[in-house]
Amino acid sequence: MGILSYLSSFLFQYQTPRVVSIRSKRIGATYRIIQLLLIIYLIGYVFLYEKNYQSREAVTSSVVTKVKGTLVRIDNGSTEIWDSSDFVVPAQESNAFFIATNLIYTGNQTQCLCPEDRNVGVSGII
Repeated sequence: MGILSYLSSFLFQYQTPRVVSIRSKRIGATYRIIQLLLIIYLIGYVFLYEKNYQSREAVTSSVVTKVKGTLVRIDNGSTEIWDSSDFVVPAQESNAFFIATNLIYTGNQTQCLCPEDRNVGVSGII
């Protein structure tokens, strides 16, 4: 059995689940053309054009963070007690928060009314 005969047998032969070999060039060619079209469809359209293997899904999640506890600072004989509202700064951007991890203390500085603008109070703009 030559290579051409074996290749012809492989390309133009269709096997059913009962393993009945049908030696017909017409049925074998139809079977291989359908296989080729399916492979071209999968590689060309699904993978390369539509990129369905990279399908994306919207993220649905929520995160709740709660800061508990107090901070006691003893410096030069003075004692300061901070709670979570003192060391959690309001968000500078949406859906974010900032926790102070370092403090630069400026002596003789107090929270009071702003002499330049009377509308600015201890907790911000009045």
